[in-house]
Amino acid sequence: MVYKGLIFFLLIFVLAACGEGLVETAVTSPITLTVIVDGETTTISSDGETVRAVLTQSGIILDAADEVDPPLFTPVEEEMSIRITRISDSLEVVERSIPFDRKIVRNESMSAADPDVIIQAGATGLQEETIRIVYRDGLETERWVTQVTVIEPAQDEIIMTGIGAGRSNINFEGSLAYISDGTAVILRGLTAFPEQINTGSGLDGRVFSLSPSGSHLLYTRVLTDSVSFNNELWIVGAERGSSPHALGIKNVLWADWDPSRLLSIAYTTAIATNLPPGWEANNDLWLGEVRETAVDPIESEQIIEAYPATYGWWGGNFAWSPKGRIIAYSYADEVGLIDTDTRKDEERRTRLHTFTEYNTLTDWVWVPVLTWSPDGRFLAFTDHNNSDPEVPQFDSWIIDTESGTAAQFVDRVGMWGHLNWSPAEEDGGQILHLQAVDVQDSLRSAYTLWLMDQDGSNGRQLYPPANEISYFSIDPAFMAWSPNGREFSFIYDDALYLFDLQTETAQRINQDDAQISHPSWSPYGIGLEDPFIPAGRPDFSLGQPAP
Repeated sequence: MVYKGLIFFLLIFVLAACGEGLVETAVTSPITLTVIVDGETTTISSDGETVRAVLTQSGIILDAADEVDPPLFTPVEEEMSIRITRISDSLEVVERSIPFDRKIVRNESMSAADPDVIIQAGATGLQEETIRIVYRDGLETERWVTQVTVIEPAQDEIIMTGIGAGRSNINFEGSLAYISDGTAVILRGLTAFPEQINTGSGLDGRVFSLSPSGSHLLYTRVLTDSVSFNNELWIVGAERGSSPHALGIKNVLWADWDPSRLLSIAYTTAIATNLPPGWEANNDLWLGEVRETAVDPIESEQIIEAYPATYGWWGGNFAWSPKGRIIAYSYADEVGLIDTDTRKDEERRTRLHTFTEYNTLTDWVWVPVLTWSPDGRFLAFTDHNNSDPEVPQFDSWIIDTESGTAAQFVDRVGMWGHLNWSPAEEDGGQILHLQAVDVQDSLRSAYTLWLMDQDGSNGRQLYPPANEISYFSIDPAFMAWSPNGREFSFIYDDALYLFDLQTETAQRINQDDAQISHPSWSPYGIGLEDPFIPAGRPDFSLGQPAP
Protein backbone atom coordinates (compact mmCIF):
# COMPACT_ATOMS: atom_id res chain seq x y z
CA MET A 1 0.00 0.00 0.00
CA VAL A 2 2.90 2.35 0.82
CA TYR A 3 4.48 1.60 -2.54
CA LYS A 4 1.28 2.40 -4.46
CA GLY A 5 0.85 5.69 -2.57
CA LEU A 6 4.39 6.76 -3.36
CA ILE A 7 3.87 6.11 -7.09
CA PHE A 8 0.67 8.18 -6.99
CA PHE A 9 2.36 11.25 -5.54
CA LEU A 10 5.24 10.97 -8.03
CA LEU A 11 2.73 11.01 -10.89
CA ILE A 12 1.06 14.13 -9.46
CA PHE A 13 4.43 15.90 -9.24
CA VAL A 14 5.32 15.06 -12.85
CA LEU A 15 1.95 16.23 -14.18
CA ALA A 16 2.20 19.51 -12.27
CA ALA A 17 5.66 20.13 -13.69
CA CYS A 18 4.42 19.46 -17.21
CA GLY A 19 1.46 21.80 -16.67
CA GLU A 20 3.70 24.64 -15.60
CA GLY A 21 5.68 24.20 -18.78
CA LEU A 22 2.49 24.72 -20.84
CA VAL A 23 1.53 28.16 -19.31
CA GLU A 24 2.46 31.18 -21.47
CA THR A 25 2.85 34.63 -19.95
CA ALA A 26 0.60 37.24 -21.76
CA VAL A 27 2.67 40.20 -22.87
CA THR A 28 0.93 43.46 -24.05
CA SER A 29 2.89 45.40 -26.60
CA PRO A 30 2.75 49.23 -26.39
CA ILE A 31 0.68 50.96 -29.07
CA THR A 32 0.97 54.44 -30.50
CA LEU A 33 -1.77 57.03 -29.90
CA THR A 34 -2.32 60.73 -30.49
CA VAL A 35 -3.51 62.96 -27.62
CA ILE A 36 -4.86 66.46 -28.31
CA VAL A 37 -5.06 68.59 -25.18
CA ASP A 38 -4.51 72.23 -24.17
CA GLY A 39 -3.91 73.25 -27.77
CA GLU A 40 -1.13 70.72 -28.35
CA THR A 41 -1.04 67.44 -30.26
CA THR A 42 1.23 64.75 -28.77
CA THR A 43 2.09 61.25 -30.00
CA ILE A 44 2.57 58.79 -27.16
CA SER A 45 3.25 55.07 -26.74
CA SER A 46 1.28 53.28 -24.04
CA ASP A 47 0.31 49.79 -22.98
CA GLY A 48 -2.86 51.00 -21.21
CA GLU A 49 -5.98 49.07 -22.14
CA THR A 50 -8.51 51.97 -21.91
CA VAL A 51 -8.48 55.70 -22.61
CA ARG A 52 -8.54 56.37 -18.86
CA ALA A 53 -5.44 54.17 -18.33
CA VAL A 54 -3.55 55.86 -21.17
CA LEU A 55 -4.22 59.35 -19.80
CA THR A 56 -3.26 58.29 -16.29
CA GLN A 57 0.07 56.84 -17.53
CA SER A 58 0.71 60.03 -19.47
CA GLY A 59 0.18 62.18 -16.38
CA ILE A 60 -2.70 64.16 -17.93
CA ILE A 61 -4.97 65.51 -15.17
CA LEU A 62 -8.67 65.89 -15.94
CA ASP A 63 -11.13 68.27 -14.30
CA ALA A 64 -14.67 67.11 -13.57
CA ALA A 65 -16.17 69.25 -16.34
CA ASP A 66 -13.68 68.28 -19.05
CA GLU A 67 -14.94 66.38 -22.08
CA VAL A 68 -12.99 63.36 -23.38
CA ASP A 69 -13.56 61.90 -26.83
CA PRO A 70 -13.77 58.96 -27.04
CA PRO A 71 -15.12 58.32 -23.49
CA LEU A 72 -12.75 57.16 -20.74
CA PHE A 73 -14.05 53.58 -20.72
CA THR A 74 -13.28 53.04 -24.43
CA PRO A 75 -10.67 50.28 -25.23
CA VAL A 76 -7.63 51.74 -27.02
CA GLU A 77 -6.62 50.83 -30.55
CA GLU A 78 -3.50 51.43 -32.64
CA GLU A 79 -3.27 55.01 -33.98
CA MET A 80 -6.33 56.12 -31.94
CA SER A 81 -6.78 59.87 -31.46
CA ILE A 82 -7.91 61.13 -28.03
CA ARG A 83 -9.19 64.70 -27.74
CA ILE A 84 -9.60 66.48 -24.39
CA THR A 85 -11.69 69.67 -24.30
CA ARG A 86 -11.23 71.86 -21.24
CA ILE A 87 -14.57 73.21 -19.94
CA SER A 88 -14.76 76.25 -17.69
CA ASP A 89 -17.40 78.82 -16.84
CA SER A 90 -17.90 82.19 -15.17
CA LEU A 91 -20.81 84.30 -13.86
CA GLU A 92 -21.54 87.81 -15.01
CA VAL A 93 -24.16 90.21 -13.59
CA VAL A 94 -25.58 92.81 -16.00
CA GLU A 95 -28.28 95.44 -15.66
CA ARG A 96 -31.05 95.61 -18.25
CA SER A 97 -34.02 97.91 -18.68
CA ILE A 98 -37.56 96.52 -18.64
CA PRO A 99 -39.72 98.04 -21.40
CA PHE A 100 -43.19 99.27 -20.41
CA ASP A 101 -46.44 98.18 -22.04
CA ARG A 102 -49.11 100.48 -23.41
CA LYS A 103 -52.68 99.98 -22.19
CA ILE A 104 -55.73 101.65 -23.70
CA VAL A 105 -58.88 102.64 -21.82
CA ARG A 106 -61.85 103.57 -23.97
CA ASN A 107 -64.12 106.38 -22.78
CA GLU A 108 -67.62 106.82 -24.19
CA SER A 109 -67.85 110.39 -22.82
CA MET A 110 -65.00 111.49 -25.10
CA SER A 111 -65.53 112.07 -28.78
CA ALA A 112 -63.57 110.00 -31.26
CA ALA A 113 -62.12 113.28 -32.55
CA ASP A 114 -60.78 114.27 -29.12
CA PRO A 115 -57.03 113.76 -28.66
CA ASP A 116 -55.92 110.83 -26.56
CA VAL A 117 -55.17 111.57 -22.93
CA ILE A 118 -52.24 109.99 -21.11
CA ILE A 119 -53.58 109.19 -17.64
CA GLN A 120 -50.43 107.39 -16.56
CA ALA A 121 -47.00 107.91 -18.05
CA GLY A 122 -44.99 104.86 -18.91
CA ALA A 123 -41.67 104.22 -17.22
CA THR A 124 -39.04 101.62 -17.95
CA GLY A 125 -37.98 99.31 -15.16
CA LEU A 126 -34.62 97.89 -14.17
CA GLN A 127 -33.53 94.32 -13.54
CA GLU A 128 -30.28 92.44 -12.86
CA GLU A 129 -29.54 89.32 -14.88
CA THR A 130 -27.04 86.75 -13.69
CA ILE A 131 -25.50 85.14 -16.79
CA ARG A 132 -23.48 81.92 -16.87
CA ILE A 133 -20.80 81.93 -19.59
CA VAL A 134 -19.33 78.59 -20.74
CA TYR A 135 -15.87 78.35 -22.32
CA ARG A 136 -14.50 75.41 -24.36
CA ASP A 137 -10.72 75.43 -24.53
CA GLY A 138 -10.77 79.07 -23.52
CA LEU A 139 -13.28 80.18 -26.17
CA GLU A 140 -16.81 81.32 -25.19
CA THR A 141 -19.39 78.97 -26.64
CA GLU A 142 -22.55 79.39 -24.54
CA ARG A 143 -24.25 81.85 -22.24
CA TRP A 144 -27.66 81.83 -20.58
CA VAL A 145 -29.54 83.68 -17.85
CA THR A 146 -29.63 81.78 -14.56
CA GLN A 147 -31.36 84.38 -12.39
CA VAL A 148 -33.35 87.59 -12.84
CA THR A 149 -33.80 90.10 -10.01
CA VAL A 150 -36.21 92.99 -10.61
CA ILE A 151 -34.76 96.14 -9.07
CA GLU A 152 -37.60 98.42 -10.20
CA PRO A 153 -40.67 97.17 -12.09
CA ALA A 154 -41.84 98.90 -15.25
CA GLN A 155 -44.90 101.13 -15.13
CA ASP A 156 -47.46 100.73 -17.94
CA GLU A 157 -48.45 103.71 -20.01
CA ILE A 158 -52.24 104.10 -19.84
CA ILE A 159 -53.95 106.09 -22.56
CA MET A 160 -57.60 107.14 -22.57
CA THR A 161 -59.17 107.37 -26.01
CA GLY A 162 -62.65 108.51 -26.98
CA ILE A 163 -65.04 106.36 -28.95
CA GLY A 164 -67.86 108.92 -29.30
CA ALA A 165 -70.59 106.65 -27.93
CA GLY A 166 -73.69 108.80 -27.76
CA ARG A 167 -77.18 107.44 -27.32
CA SER A 168 -78.30 106.02 -30.64
CA ASN A 169 -81.09 103.80 -31.85
CA ILE A 170 -79.79 100.35 -32.80
CA ASN A 171 -82.37 97.98 -34.19
CA PHE A 172 -82.13 94.30 -33.35
CA GLU A 173 -84.26 91.19 -33.49
CA GLY A 174 -86.41 90.15 -30.51
CA SER A 175 -86.35 91.46 -26.95
CA LEU A 176 -83.39 91.93 -24.63
CA ALA A 177 -83.86 92.08 -20.86
CA TYR A 178 -81.23 92.73 -18.20
CA ILE A 179 -80.79 93.82 -14.59
CA SER A 180 -79.79 97.45 -14.03
CA ASP A 181 -78.89 98.30 -10.42
CA GLY A 182 -81.37 95.71 -9.15
CA THR A 183 -84.16 96.71 -11.55
CA ALA A 184 -85.42 94.66 -14.51
CA VAL A 185 -85.16 96.50 -17.84
CA ILE A 186 -86.28 95.39 -21.30
CA LEU A 187 -85.39 96.62 -24.80
CA ARG A 188 -87.99 95.78 -27.45
CA GLY A 189 -86.15 95.55 -30.75
CA LEU A 190 -84.30 98.87 -30.38
CA THR A 191 -81.88 100.34 -27.90
CA ALA A 192 -83.09 103.92 -27.59
CA PHE A 193 -86.03 103.30 -25.25
CA PRO A 194 -85.34 101.01 -22.29
CA GLU A 195 -88.40 100.14 -20.20
CA GLN A 196 -88.61 98.92 -16.63
CA ILE A 197 -90.44 95.66 -15.87
CA ASN A 198 -92.48 95.51 -12.68
CA THR A 199 -90.64 92.75 -10.85
CA GLY A 200 -90.81 94.22 -7.37
CA SER A 201 -87.71 94.67 -5.25
CA GLY A 202 -84.87 92.37 -4.22
CA LEU A 203 -83.73 90.77 -7.48
CA ASP A 204 -80.88 88.42 -6.54
CA GLY A 205 -79.87 87.48 -10.12
CA ARG A 206 -79.83 83.76 -9.43
CA VAL A 207 -82.66 83.32 -11.94
CA PHE A 208 -83.38 85.93 -14.63
CA SER A 209 -84.66 84.56 -17.94
CA LEU A 210 -87.10 85.58 -20.68
CA SER A 211 -89.40 82.81 -21.86
CA PRO A 212 -88.83 81.24 -25.33
CA SER A 213 -91.34 83.57 -26.98
CA GLY A 214 -90.38 86.57 -24.87
CA SER A 215 -93.82 86.76 -23.30
CA HIS A 216 -92.73 86.36 -19.67
CA LEU A 217 -89.78 86.86 -17.34
CA LEU A 218 -88.81 84.22 -14.78
CA TYR A 219 -86.74 85.53 -11.86
CA THR A 220 -85.90 85.16 -8.17
CA ARG A 221 -86.32 87.70 -5.38
CA VAL A 222 -84.77 87.79 -1.94
CA LEU A 223 -87.36 87.46 0.82
CA THR A 224 -87.61 90.52 3.03
CA ASP A 225 -87.05 88.53 6.24
CA SER A 226 -83.97 86.78 4.85
CA VAL A 227 -80.94 86.46 7.14
CA SER A 228 -79.06 84.03 4.85
CA PHE A 229 -79.79 82.38 1.52
CA ASN A 230 -83.57 82.73 1.15
CA ASN A 231 -85.26 83.57 -2.12
CA GLU A 232 -88.49 82.91 -4.01
CA LEU A 233 -89.33 82.21 -7.67
CA TRP A 234 -91.51 84.80 -9.42
CA ILE A 235 -92.92 85.41 -12.89
CA VAL A 236 -94.16 88.52 -14.66
CA GLY A 237 -95.50 89.23 -18.12
CA ALA A 238 -93.19 91.17 -20.41
CA GLU A 239 -96.04 93.41 -21.61
CA ARG A 240 -96.39 96.90 -20.17
CA GLY A 241 -98.51 97.02 -17.04
CA SER A 242 -98.15 93.34 -16.15
CA SER A 243 -98.16 92.41 -12.48
CA PRO A 244 -95.67 89.97 -10.92
CA HIS A 245 -96.78 86.77 -9.19
CA ALA A 246 -94.96 84.42 -6.86
CA LEU A 247 -94.90 80.77 -7.94
CA GLY A 248 -94.82 79.43 -4.39
CA ILE A 249 -91.29 78.02 -4.71
CA LYS A 250 -88.63 79.09 -2.22
CA ASN A 251 -84.87 78.62 -1.92
CA VAL A 252 -84.23 78.16 -5.64
CA LEU A 253 -80.68 77.50 -6.87
CA TRP A 254 -81.49 77.23 -10.59
CA ALA A 255 -84.54 77.58 -12.81
CA ASP A 256 -85.09 78.05 -16.53
CA TRP A 257 -87.67 77.71 -19.27
CA ASP A 258 -88.14 74.58 -21.38
CA PRO A 259 -87.32 75.97 -24.86
CA SER A 260 -89.69 73.50 -26.53
CA ARG A 261 -92.81 74.68 -24.66
CA LEU A 262 -94.32 78.06 -23.96
CA LEU A 263 -94.66 78.14 -20.17
CA SER A 264 -92.87 75.09 -18.77
CA ILE A 265 -89.91 75.34 -16.39
CA ALA A 266 -87.45 73.18 -14.50
CA TYR A 267 -85.87 74.13 -11.18
CA THR A 268 -83.71 72.90 -8.30
CA THR A 269 -83.88 73.87 -4.62
CA ALA A 270 -81.78 74.08 -1.46
CA ILE A 271 -82.10 74.35 2.30
CA ALA A 272 -81.07 77.64 3.92
CA THR A 273 -78.34 77.22 6.58
CA ASN A 274 -76.31 79.46 8.85
CA LEU A 275 -73.05 77.98 7.54
CA PRO A 276 -71.19 79.14 4.42
CA PRO A 277 -72.22 79.49 1.65
CA GLY A 278 -75.67 79.92 3.26
CA TRP A 279 -77.38 76.92 1.69
CA GLU A 280 -77.19 73.16 1.29
CA ALA A 281 -78.30 71.94 -2.12
CA ASN A 282 -81.01 69.29 -2.32
CA ASN A 283 -79.66 68.16 -5.72
CA ASP A 284 -83.25 67.59 -6.78
CA LEU A 285 -85.02 68.46 -10.03
CA TRP A 286 -88.59 69.60 -10.56
CA LEU A 287 -90.71 70.25 -13.64
CA GLY A 288 -93.57 72.73 -13.59
CA GLU A 289 -96.31 74.18 -15.77
CA VAL A 290 -97.08 77.86 -15.27
CA ARG A 291 -100.77 78.60 -15.53
CA GLU A 292 -101.89 81.48 -17.69
CA THR A 293 -103.22 83.43 -14.72
CA ALA A 294 -100.37 82.34 -12.39
CA VAL A 295 -102.47 83.44 -9.41
CA ASP A 296 -102.31 79.90 -8.01
CA PRO A 297 -99.00 78.23 -7.15
CA ILE A 298 -97.26 76.38 -9.96
CA GLU A 299 -98.11 72.72 -10.54
CA SER A 300 -94.82 70.82 -10.10
CA GLU A 301 -93.58 67.27 -10.50
CA GLN A 302 -90.38 66.07 -8.82
CA ILE A 303 -88.39 63.84 -11.17
CA ILE A 304 -85.18 63.61 -9.09
CA GLU A 305 -85.38 63.47 -5.32
CA ALA A 306 -81.65 63.81 -4.55
CA TYR A 307 -78.35 63.03 -6.26
CA PRO A 308 -75.23 62.05 -4.28
CA ALA A 309 -72.68 64.32 -5.98
CA THR A 310 -69.14 65.27 -4.99
CA TYR A 311 -69.28 68.54 -3.03
CA GLY A 312 -73.03 68.13 -3.35
CA TRP A 313 -73.73 70.79 -0.72
CA TRP A 314 -72.92 73.44 -3.31
CA GLY A 315 -75.20 72.10 -6.06
CA GLY A 316 -74.74 71.80 -9.82
CA ASN A 317 -75.25 73.63 -13.10
CA PHE A 318 -77.99 72.77 -15.60
CA ALA A 319 -78.85 73.62 -19.22
CA TRP A 320 -81.91 72.71 -21.30
CA SER A 321 -81.26 71.21 -24.73
CA PRO A 322 -82.45 73.57 -27.51
CA LYS A 323 -84.97 70.85 -28.50
CA GLY A 324 -86.29 70.47 -24.94
CA ARG A 325 -86.79 67.21 -23.04
CA ILE A 326 -83.08 66.71 -22.18
CA ILE A 327 -81.35 68.71 -19.45
CA ALA A 328 -77.55 68.62 -19.22
CA TYR A 329 -76.12 68.73 -15.72
CA SER A 330 -72.68 69.23 -14.18
CA TYR A 331 -71.28 68.78 -10.71
CA ALA A 332 -67.78 69.23 -9.33
CA ASP A 333 -66.42 66.12 -11.10
CA GLU A 334 -68.94 64.97 -13.71
CA VAL A 335 -71.14 65.97 -16.65
CA GLY A 336 -74.23 64.12 -17.81
CA LEU A 337 -77.78 64.19 -19.14
CA ILE A 338 -81.23 63.97 -17.58
CA ASP A 339 -84.17 62.70 -19.66
CA THR A 340 -87.24 64.54 -18.35
CA ASP A 341 -89.65 62.41 -20.39
CA THR A 342 -88.88 58.84 -19.26
CA ARG A 343 -90.77 57.26 -16.37
CA LYS A 344 -87.99 54.85 -15.42
CA ASP A 345 -85.60 56.23 -12.83
CA GLU A 346 -82.77 53.95 -13.95
CA GLU A 347 -82.98 55.37 -17.49
CA ARG A 348 -83.41 59.01 -16.52
CA ARG A 349 -79.75 59.93 -15.89
CA THR A 350 -76.74 59.29 -18.16
CA ARG A 351 -73.23 60.14 -16.96
CA LEU A 352 -71.17 61.32 -19.96
CA HIS A 353 -67.85 62.53 -18.59
CA THR A 354 -65.93 62.46 -15.32
CA PHE A 355 -62.84 64.35 -14.19
CA THR A 356 -60.92 65.22 -11.03
CA GLU A 357 -62.71 67.84 -8.95
CA TYR A 358 -60.93 71.12 -8.29
CA ASN A 359 -60.37 71.87 -4.62
CA THR A 360 -60.76 75.61 -4.09
CA LEU A 361 -59.70 75.26 -0.43
CA THR A 362 -62.53 77.66 0.47
CA ASP A 363 -66.30 77.56 0.96
CA TRP A 364 -67.23 77.63 -2.73
CA VAL A 365 -67.08 74.94 -5.43
CA TRP A 366 -66.04 75.22 -9.07
CA VAL A 367 -68.61 73.56 -11.39
CA PRO A 368 -68.50 73.52 -15.24
CA VAL A 369 -70.82 75.81 -17.21
CA LEU A 370 -72.64 73.98 -20.03
CA THR A 371 -73.61 75.03 -23.55
CA TRP A 372 -75.49 73.12 -26.30
CA SER A 373 -74.96 73.11 -30.06
CA PRO A 374 -78.01 74.52 -31.88
CA ASP A 375 -79.04 71.05 -33.10
CA GLY A 376 -78.99 69.68 -29.55
CA ARG A 377 -76.40 66.99 -30.29
CA PHE A 378 -73.13 68.35 -28.88
CA LEU A 379 -72.37 69.64 -25.42
CA ALA A 380 -69.39 71.90 -24.68
CA PHE A 381 -67.97 72.95 -21.33
CA THR A 382 -64.76 73.68 -19.42
CA ASP A 383 -63.48 71.05 -16.99
CA HIS A 384 -60.65 70.67 -14.51
CA ASN A 385 -58.14 68.70 -16.56
CA ASN A 386 -55.52 67.62 -14.01
CA SER A 387 -55.31 64.60 -11.71
CA ASP A 388 -54.16 66.84 -8.86
CA PRO A 389 -57.25 68.55 -7.36
CA GLU A 390 -55.23 71.61 -6.38
CA VAL A 391 -53.58 72.29 -9.78
CA PRO A 392 -55.61 74.99 -11.61
CA GLN A 393 -55.60 73.58 -15.16
CA PHE A 394 -58.85 74.16 -17.04
CA ASP A 395 -59.42 73.06 -20.64
CA SER A 396 -62.58 73.03 -22.74
CA TRP A 397 -64.21 69.80 -23.91
CA ILE A 398 -66.94 68.73 -26.31
CA ILE A 399 -69.14 65.62 -26.13
CA ASP A 400 -71.27 63.97 -28.77
CA THR A 401 -74.35 63.17 -26.67
CA GLU A 402 -75.51 60.51 -29.14
CA SER A 403 -72.30 58.42 -29.07
CA GLY A 404 -70.87 59.60 -25.77
CA THR A 405 -67.53 60.42 -27.44
CA ALA A 406 -65.65 63.19 -25.63
CA ALA A 407 -62.67 65.15 -26.91
CA GLN A 408 -60.55 68.03 -25.66
CA PHE A 409 -61.49 71.21 -27.43
CA VAL A 410 -59.36 74.23 -26.51
CA ASP A 411 -56.42 74.15 -24.11
CA ARG A 412 -56.03 76.36 -21.04
CA VAL A 413 -59.06 78.64 -21.39
CA GLY A 414 -59.16 79.26 -17.64
CA MET A 415 -61.69 78.35 -14.97
CA TRP A 416 -64.12 81.07 -16.13
CA GLY A 417 -64.00 80.04 -19.81
CA HIS A 418 -67.84 80.04 -20.03
CA LEU A 419 -68.31 78.65 -23.55
CA ASN A 420 -71.55 79.84 -25.20
CA TRP A 421 -72.81 78.32 -28.47
CA SER A 422 -74.59 80.46 -31.06
CA PRO A 423 -78.23 79.46 -31.84
CA ALA A 424 -77.60 79.80 -35.60
CA GLU A 425 -78.18 76.22 -36.76
CA GLU A 426 -77.53 76.68 -40.47
CA ASP A 427 -73.73 76.84 -40.07
CA GLY A 428 -73.46 74.74 -36.92
CA GLY A 429 -73.10 77.84 -34.81
CA GLN A 430 -70.00 79.63 -33.60
CA ILE A 431 -68.84 79.57 -30.00
CA LEU A 432 -67.96 82.49 -27.77
CA HIS A 433 -65.76 82.02 -24.74
CA LEU A 434 -63.62 83.93 -22.29
CA GLN A 435 -59.87 83.32 -22.35
CA ALA A 436 -57.69 83.82 -19.28
CA VAL A 437 -54.81 86.24 -19.80
CA ASP A 438 -52.84 84.45 -17.06
CA VAL A 439 -53.65 80.73 -17.39
CA GLN A 440 -51.49 79.92 -14.37
CA ASP A 441 -53.78 81.98 -12.13
CA SER A 442 -57.09 81.93 -13.97
CA LEU A 443 -58.99 82.52 -10.72
CA ARG A 444 -57.77 86.12 -10.48
CA SER A 445 -56.72 86.65 -14.10
CA ALA A 446 -58.25 89.18 -16.47
CA TYR A 447 -60.11 87.61 -19.42
CA THR A 448 -60.62 88.46 -23.08
CA LEU A 449 -63.57 87.50 -25.30
CA TRP A 450 -62.90 85.06 -28.15
CA LEU A 451 -64.94 83.59 -31.01
CA MET A 452 -64.22 80.25 -32.70
CA ASP A 453 -65.87 77.88 -35.17
CA GLN A 454 -67.86 74.93 -33.90
CA ASP A 455 -64.84 72.61 -34.28
CA GLY A 456 -62.59 74.90 -32.23
CA SER A 457 -60.72 76.31 -35.24
CA ASN A 458 -60.24 79.93 -36.34
CA GLY A 459 -60.24 81.29 -32.82
CA ARG A 460 -59.72 85.04 -32.57
CA GLN A 461 -60.02 87.72 -29.93
CA LEU A 462 -63.08 89.91 -30.44
CA TYR A 463 -62.98 92.17 -27.42
CA PRO A 464 -61.35 94.21 -26.13
CA PRO A 465 -58.88 95.20 -28.85
CA ALA A 466 -55.24 94.28 -28.24
CA ASN A 467 -53.48 96.07 -25.38
CA GLU A 468 -56.69 97.26 -23.74
CA ILE A 469 -57.28 96.59 -20.06
CA SER A 470 -59.94 93.89 -19.73
CA TYR A 471 -62.88 94.06 -17.29
CA PHE A 472 -65.16 91.17 -18.19
CA SER A 473 -67.71 89.82 -15.77
CA ILE A 474 -66.96 86.20 -14.83
CA ASP A 475 -70.63 85.44 -14.13
CA PRO A 476 -71.83 82.60 -16.42
CA ALA A 477 -74.73 84.84 -17.49
CA PHE A 478 -72.38 87.55 -18.76
CA MET A 479 -73.63 87.33 -22.37
CA ALA A 480 -76.61 86.39 -24.55
CA TRP A 481 -76.87 85.58 -28.27
CA SER A 482 -79.44 87.17 -30.57
CA PRO A 483 -81.96 84.76 -32.16
CA ASN A 484 -80.24 84.99 -35.56
CA GLY A 485 -76.71 84.49 -34.22
CA ARG A 486 -75.41 87.63 -35.94
CA GLU A 487 -75.26 89.70 -32.77
CA PHE A 488 -74.70 89.15 -29.11
CA SER A 489 -74.80 91.21 -25.94
CA PHE A 490 -72.24 91.05 -23.16
CA ILE A 491 -71.30 92.70 -19.88
CA TYR A 492 -68.02 94.60 -19.86
CA ASP A 493 -66.90 96.89 -17.05
CA ASP A 494 -70.42 96.50 -15.56
CA ALA A 495 -71.97 97.98 -18.73
CA LEU A 496 -74.09 96.39 -21.48
CA TYR A 497 -72.58 96.12 -24.97
CA LEU A 498 -74.01 94.97 -28.28
CA PHE A 499 -71.58 93.33 -30.72
CA ASP A 500 -72.32 93.09 -34.46
CA LEU A 501 -70.44 90.14 -36.00
CA GLN A 502 -70.90 91.44 -39.54
CA THR A 503 -69.09 94.71 -38.84
CA GLU A 504 -67.16 93.33 -35.84
CA THR A 505 -67.97 96.45 -33.82
CA ALA A 506 -69.17 96.77 -30.24
CA GLN A 507 -71.33 99.59 -28.94
CA ARG A 508 -72.25 100.38 -25.37
CA ILE A 509 -76.01 100.37 -24.83
CA ASN A 510 -76.55 101.96 -21.43
CA GLN A 511 -75.16 105.46 -21.02
CA ASP A 512 -75.55 105.74 -17.26
CA ASP A 513 -73.30 104.43 -14.50
CA ALA A 514 -75.69 101.67 -13.44
CA GLN A 515 -74.29 98.21 -12.76
CA ILE A 516 -75.64 95.92 -15.50
CA SER A 517 -75.87 92.12 -15.37
CA HIS A 518 -77.72 89.01 -16.62
CA PRO A 519 -78.68 89.81 -20.24
CA SER A 520 -81.46 87.53 -21.53
CA TRP A 521 -82.47 87.54 -25.22
CA SER A 522 -85.56 86.05 -26.85
CA PRO A 523 -87.11 84.52 -28.87
CA TYR A 524 -85.39 81.14 -28.87
CA GLY A 525 -86.47 77.50 -29.08
CA ILE A 526 -90.19 77.34 -29.80
CA GLY A 527 -90.24 81.13 -29.81
CA LEU A 528 -88.34 81.04 -33.11
CA GLU A 529 -90.91 78.74 -34.67
CA ASP A 530 -94.22 80.04 -33.32
CA PRO A 531 -95.75 82.38 -35.95
CA PHE A 532 -98.51 83.48 -33.57
CA ILE A 533 -96.16 85.09 -31.04
CA PRO A 534 -94.20 87.99 -32.54
CA ALA A 535 -90.92 88.80 -30.84
CA GLY A 536 -91.54 91.13 -27.91
CA ARG A 537 -95.36 90.93 -28.33
CA PRO A 538 -96.70 88.07 -26.16
CA ASP A 539 -100.16 86.57 -26.77
CA PHE A 540 -101.06 87.05 -23.11
CA SER A 541 -99.56 88.28 -19.85
CA LEU A 542 -100.03 86.93 -16.37
CA GLY A 543 -103.26 88.23 -14.91
CA GLN A 544 -103.69 90.62 -17.85
CA PRO A 545 -105.84 90.25 -20.97
CA ALA A 546 -104.08 90.29 -24.29
CA PRO A 547 -104.05 93.80 -25.80
